Order: sequence, then C-alpha cells, then structure tokens
Amino acid sequence: MTQDAKQIERYRGIIKFLDNTVRNIALYPPDHPSVKGVSKRVFDFLSEIFEAKEEVLIGLINGVLYVDDYLFYEITPYSDNILKVLTGFGIDDLLISKGVSEEELLKLAGILKVKERSRDTFLRLSEQEGLTHIGLKSFTMGHDEGDLPTKSLETYRDAISTMTGFFSEVGDGQLPPLREAENLVEGFMDKLSANKSLLMLLSGLKGYDSYTYQHCVNVGILALLLAEKEGLDEQHIKWAALAGMMHDIGKVRVPSEVINKPGGLTLREWEAVKSHPLHSADVIRGMGGAQGLMQAVEGHHMHHDGGGYPVRSDVDGPSRLAKLISVVDAYDAITTVRAYKKPMSPVEAMTFLENGRGTKYDPHHVDAFISMVGAYPPGAMVRLSSNEIGMVVKAGDQQGKPMVKMIIDEKGQPFTQEQDLDLSGADAHGRVIASVVDPALYDLSPGMVFS
Repeated sequence: MTQDAKQIERYRGIIKFLDNTVRNIALYPPDHPSVKGVSKRVFDFLSEIFEAKEEVLIGLINGVLYVDDYLFYEITPYSDNILKVLTGFGIDDLLISKGVSEEELLKLAGILKVKERSRDTFLRLSEQEGLTHIGLKSFTMGHDEGDLPTKSLETYRDAISTMTGFFSEVGDGQLPPLREAENLVEGFMDKLSANKSLLMLLSGLKGYDSYTYQHCVNVGILALLLAEKEGLDEQHIKWAALAGMMHDIGKVRVPSEVINKPGGLTLREWEAVKSHPLHSADVIRGMGGAQGLMQAVEGHHMHHDGGGYPVRSDVDGPSRLAKLISVVDAYDAITTVRAYKKPMSPVEAMTFLENGRGTKYDPHHVDAFISMVGAYPPGAMVRLSSNEIGMVVKAGDQQGKPMVKMIIDEKGQPFTQEQDLDLSGADAHGRVIASVVDPALYDLSPGMVFS
C-alpha cells in the first residue's frame, strides 16, 4: 500500500469512526465501550497523521465533505451522515490540532449529537466543554486595517451576503431593489481601477459559501473584467457585471430538489432547469432592469451556433452580453468543486473553452477571455523548473512568464518570508513554469494571497 493510499485510509477512518462515535454516544454514556472503542479509533488515526503535521481540517466545500486534501466524492453512509451533521451546524471548517485528547474527541461527539444545531451553538458548547484542540478555522486577514486586499475581500464577502439575501427575497415572492445590486457593481468597479489582478483573484476564491451565491458574484466579477477588456462603454460594463451576478436568480423558482439533484435528471426535471434563464429575466424585469440586462440573463445558456436554451423563435440568437456571460459562467462553473464533480484547473478550463470556440461560445469572447487571464490565469498553482511551487498572482511582461507568489521551496518546505517572483524578470534566473499542480495536493488555495 502506498503512503498516499495509507493517508486516504486514515481520512476515511476518521470520518467512519467519528460518525460511529456520534451515533453511539446518542445511545450510551461516554465511558461505554461502544463509544470509547470507536472514539479510540478516531484518536489513533489522528495520531498517525499528527506524526507529520500539526493539524487536520474537516469541512465542506459546495456540498462535498473533505478531510485536508481528500474530498469524499464517493458518498458512504458515514461521510453522508457527517456531511449532514456539519451542514446542520453551518460548519465548513472544523480544525483538530495536534495534542487533542481522547476526552476532547468524546466531547466533540457529544456536541455533534445535539438536535438544535447552529454555528453559534457549536461555538457556545465548545467553550463550555473547554475544547482547546478542536475549533473552527475562520478565514482571517494578515493585513492592517485599510489595506487594499482587506477592503477588497470585505467587498467580496458583502456581495455574497447580498446575493444570499436577493435569492431569499425572490424565493419569498419579493423583488429587492435593483439599486442594491448596482451598488455592488460600482464597488467592484472601484476595485477594478485600483487592481485588476486582485479582482481576478477574488473571483478565484472558492468554498466560503454555498455554490450558487458565490458563483453569481464570481461571474459578475469576471463579466466586469471581460467587458472592460473588450473596451465596452461604462454602461455596458455595468450591465455585464449586473447580468453576471443576477444570471441564476431565476433558479429560486425551480424546485430545490431538482437544482441540487446529483444524478441524472428526468426529461421533466431538465425542462424545469432550462426555464431558469426566463425566470431570471422576469425577475430583472420586475426589478425595473433595462431590456439589455434582461436579454443578457435570458440568453446566457444560448449557444453561439444557435443551440442551447431557451429556444425563442422571436429572438435572433443571444445578445452580445449574453454570449459574454456564457463564457465566464462556464469558466467559473467548471473550475469550482461541486458534488460528484471534480473541478478543472484554470489551465484545463482554457482548453475547454477553446474546444467550444465557434460552437457553444463566441470566438471573440473566448479569445478576449484567454488573452485577459493569460496562459496561466491568476490563481493557478504552478511548479517551477527549480521544483519550487507558487501561485500565479498576475500576468508578467512576457506571455507564459507571470508574477508568482512563492509558497513552497525546492525542498518541499513553506517559505518563511512572503516573496513574489516575476518570471519575466532578471530575478527569475532562468526559472520557468514546468507544470500546473493540483492545489488540493498541497493544501493551497487562491485565498493564500491574502494571508
């Protein structure tokens, strides 16, 4: 058995026996053999992992359970139950640190068994139980107040919160004022003028909130950037960003069990899904949006060659903005972790878009998008010819030679001091990108640029 296979076995074992512990502690006292025996198995697996690292992260990303870099795409009864428990508590970031005791694990199981679940409940009970090696890993910033990345991240998180509110209001039959969405766009346009690369990196952040809301914000950012890249006037740039953020709002009018269904859809279910662009346009209409904005959201699943949906005999194909949204919508969707689907790397996504050029996607927008993000898009994790690993933060002066934030040195150790390397500059000393790496293998994410 390889070391990787052993590690996967440990991760699966942690979830299996944590689930057993939670189930059993609901039936027996903590000192009962049926509880302590399975809890000991969790402790043993964690102890083996802690021989090489200091902490283990258990969480959720877009409906997928993970332990460190292992994602449970193949659902088991154990992983499914732990996923439901964590979802009930609103936990996507459970951190267990080296030094955790068997007693603490039993206390954790006792907390997870409670019926009244919320994130606040978990934090309150954790404090009451005195858990010192188990907690929630909240995303924190390492910058002084007023720093550009800090402000940008706050704007991004506020946008997700606002989109969550929009979906909730529309789902309740209300129509929020369009001006709130316009304010978000204007905030992002301010960030665009200050730092385009930072805005692109924001759109690469994954997993903070549920997929739909974050996806809408990401598509809005990417649409804004692409519209600016193509030289559209200010009004159409705003419409592009608004259409990107609101393109999926109509999904609230499609049954949630259909939208979230992991397997194949029936014909009737698929027809329901295909109706969401029309619902989105109807919502925009009710909010007082312009015709061009309605056309952009209605046509974002229409293909350049006439295919796609919805089929409208009275419409002469998708509008220019709809075709633009189609490209950035596809890019964000295929690079995001979803239940039962592994994401493509940014570089793989570029190939995907290129393959759809002229059929699904307008060649003009595909070419502009690829030109905008470069051969190695911001957020891509790369291995250099020196065996160092870094994350692309912005394009360099030469194609294929971007600016890279160095993360892991040639010996596989994290850099102790933050440093950026311009591969097009003299300091590169001949180093070039050797390959793209899967960030999950190294516990890397675009969010590291803010740490």
